Amino acid sequence: MKRAFATSLLFLGVLAGAAQAELTLYFPPLATPLKLPPGLVQTLPLNADSSFFGDALRAVDCTNNADLPYGICGEQLFGGLVMTDSHLKGNITIQFFPPLNNVSHFVVQMHRLNGDDGVLSAPLGYNFPVFGQTVSDSIRLSQGDLDLTTGGVTNLEWHANFSNTVLLALGRVNPKLKPPVIDFPGVRGHAWATFRQRPDGLLDFRFRGNTFLPLGKDVEGDPVRFPLPFCGPEGDCASVLARGTSLHPHLFLDTSAPIGTPCGNNCPDLPTDTLQEFAIASVLTNFGDNFDIDIPQLGGIGPGRAHLQGRIGVQFGPREGNTVSFTLSSMVPSALFATPPVSSITGPGFQPGLIGQQEFLKFPKASYFLQRVAMVDEPFGLIHGAIDVKTGRVIGEMEYPILISQSLAEALFAQNAGRISTDPFFLVAAQPQPNEAESTYAMFQKGPNGETVFRYSGEHRRSFATFRFPSPDLIFANSFIGGPNAKLDIFVRVQAGHTTDTPTAVKTGGGSFVSSLGDNVTYNFSMPCNPVGAPFTFTYTNGNSGASGGTFTMKSLAAVTCSNTLNSTAKPGDYDTVSFSGFGSWSKDAADALPRFSTVNVSLATGIPYVGILVYQNPDAQSNVVLSGANNPPATVTLP
Repeated sequence: MKRAFATSLLFLGVLAGAAQAELTLYFPPLATPLKLPPGLVQTLPLNADSSFFGDALRAVDCTNNADLPYGICGEQLFGGLVMTDSHLKGNITIQFFPPLNNVSHFVVQMHRLNGDDGVLSAPLGYNFPVFGQTVSDSIRLSQGDLDLTTGGVTNLEWHANFSNTVLLALGRVNPKLKPPVIDFPGVRGHAWATFRQRPDGLLDFRFRGNTFLPLGKDVEGDPVRFPLPFCGPEGDCASVLARGTSLHPHLFLDTSAPIGTPCGNNCPDLPTDTLQEFAIASVLTNFGDNFDIDIPQLGGIGPGRAHLQGRIGVQFGPREGNTVSFTLSSMVPSALFATPPVSSITGPGFQPGLIGQQEFLKFPKASYFLQRVAMVDEPFGLIHGAIDVKTGRVIGEMEYPILISQSLAEALFAQNAGRISTDPFFLVAAQPQPNEAESTYAMFQKGPNGETVFRYSGEHRRSFATFRFPSPDLIFANSFIGGPNAKLDIFVRVQAGHTTDTPTAVKTGGGSFVSSLGDNVTYNFSMPCNPVGAPFTFTYTNGNSGASGGTFTMKSLAAVTCSNTLNSTAKPGDYDTVSFSGFGSWSKDAADALPRFSTVNVSLATGIPYVGILVYQNPDAQSNVVLSGANNPPATVTLP
């Protein structure tokens, strides 16, 4: 491995932390433990429809050394990520070892898996044919430990060699760069695997891995370059400077068939090599943790949930066979000029995405006030998947790496310094087995008026035994210790839509409610879904006796987005969800004070009414703090 890779990965190792393995992933127990195959060895063919490998390269040219070696600058080439996927054919052999306490160690041989020809492409016309696609074993064995009582795998490490014409071209324009072995999880990556019993006595196997490989600024003094799809007969290609470019290789292997009902004439629109913005339905978009941390002083489980505002950016990649690859990124609400909440957990390159409502986390015997709430995307591990165009489902387990930013999480990480790394939590939307309830999923569907709706429900479970949990005053000396059955049960739920019809409606509403923080709130609004030159109104009054109490009156509209939830009955041009933002006055401010900024998301959907309001501090004050917020979350959780 040449120095560019080695140096960049050394720095990433500092970011990744060395203690993550101490937090053990939790897999729910199976009704019946798995039985190992006869002779403890099995060879199974991959299902080519649900097995693939590829990359989503972030081609940039960063000129500021502060943005290197990880390429966190905004100088992205080709209008987006440069993406490719290839479906794989071949067999994998798994050798199991006699179990000890219901845990069997195993090793895997991929032999040589062959991929379909494809294309590496990006939104602004980049199109590079990809041939000679193979995945093979490295010298190091891929291996893990199978818990027969759950089907889950721990201590998983996977090592592979990727090969195709694009990687060869990348090597030709960077002749001092030697191709590394692709290690999953590697640094800032993830590896996930599960086994399920088959009727024939063997075990179906599903694996997913992704990782991050930064090329850095140069390779032994030669600036990093990126190949262009203009090549001579000897394979020499034109190239451009691409300092800070990074690779995000991924591999998915599955011996079982993908699930899902064919969508027929109702399949969603999946435009290849295209960027689209999806509006969040806050009533169906939230994250949290059902804290079951086995601490007597708290008195039981604490169900934590915060509803989120913002947008989802989706880049659809090329179509390969019956799948279209895609990546996701979360974004703050439209026109949010105030600095969004930041956290001591995150660092350079980490940008807040979806912004959460302030909430109370209530245990039977204690309560916590959660502030600076935001869901932060992992910038080094892309959110990636492949959509089955016949069903709209994302193939296999879709991972959603996030960092949770809020005041309690800041204290939790600080009080467990040296034991918990700041690696992201990898949420997983697992595919259910036959007769299993579907509580996690990831899919794209066609909405009521032709819009595309994205739905995601993912979970992350891990043991929290012996770790410190902050007391309500967040003081280290008063913290609690998680009991032997303590676990984190993190969830993320998203529903977002991309509308295609012409907006004609004006959405109005108002009323009063008691917010989840206990404040008396009144509001009213009139918002045109096509806002150009149209009148609007919005006022919000919070009766809190403290600093968050007051009245906001919107004077200048910044953005409006109207959209539909999946079950909307609105006619074309009309919608059941409206998001808007703008500047206005705060009743407690002086007459010459700077305008305040507010973002709002309202659900008018039948059966799931919701209002979420955030008013931010002024830019010359602590602009990362919400001045006043209120929402009325549903009492029961509705899956998106």
